[in-house]
Amino acid sequence: MQAYSNRLDLADALISAVQRLRQAQAQTTASAQSVRSAPLSTRQWRIGDRLSEGDRERLVAAFTAGTSKRKLAECYGISESSVKRLIRQHGVSKPSSGLARLQLLQR
Repeated sequence: MQAYSNRLDLADALISAVQRLRQAQAQTTASAQSVRSAPLSTRQWRIGDRLSEGDRERLVAAFTAGTSKRKLAECYGISESSVKRLIRQHGVSKPSSGLARLQLLQR
């Protein structure tokens, strides 16, 4: 312990780093917020908050018609796992056959 405590060059470097940090903190504006500091009312985490019931039904119909899960996730701005969950919740496991797709397109 004594060998370390006698290293004034390390203490000088630490003091210098703390001073630079304080200067950087003083230069940042108080209005800058991270995602975590945003009010809870502005965050929309749940799919039900982000997609209406109609959006969810259209998503499932598009999947049934053969649209890929990745494409649906991109179109609706949600994750692929959320698409999979919505599809499971609606009781759909696989896209329908070609004949069913044609019938959907003709509607």
